[in-house]
Parts: sequence; C-alpha cells; structure tokens
Amino acid sequence: MCLAVPVRVVAAGPHAKGRVDYLGTKMSADLSLLDGVRVGDWVIVHAGFAIARLDEEEARKTLDLLKEMAAPPPRAPGAGRGSGRAKPPRPRRGAPRA
Repeated sequence: MCLAVPVRVVAAGPHAKGRVDYLGTKMSADLSLLDGVRVGDWVIVHAGFAIARLDEEEARKTLDLLKEMAAPPPRAPGAGRGSGRAKPPRPRRGAPRA
C-alpha cells in the first residue's frame, strides 16, 4: 500500500528532479508532473512523484493527522498491570495437596 504525503520542496534541480523534506527526512522526488515548482512549495508526493501542490496550512493539518494516526492509542487507567484477575496461589513444596 502506498500513501501520498505532504512534503516541502528543499531543492529543485535540472530535469525536474528535486529534494523534499518529510518531517526532517530528505528524499528525492520527481517534480515533472507539476509546472513551476519552487523551493519552499508544499507538494503531495506519491511513489516518488510530486502529484499536487497545496498550501502550508493544509500540509500541516495533514501531517498532524498522519502523526495522530501513527501514535499508539492512549492507555486506559490501570492498563499494563496484568489482566485484573488474581492468580490462584501456588501450593508450597511439600505441602499436602487437596
């Protein structure tokens, strides 16, 4: 499964090749599907291709949603402390069994 993500263009080179920044990770992207992409523009990248331009506010909203979806779910109070059921006591060694 592929996901298109908003990225900021940090370099635009010859032949419509560029570098983009996704949450601090720099990667190459093909900018040939969009006209006039410049450094500082926000674009949607899918499979290595910039496929749409968007404004910074929409890009940040989308990134916030992606971060929220990737975060672990909140833990319920008392979670992580076992199943909540008490285990029966273990018989002592040498103790008579019932």
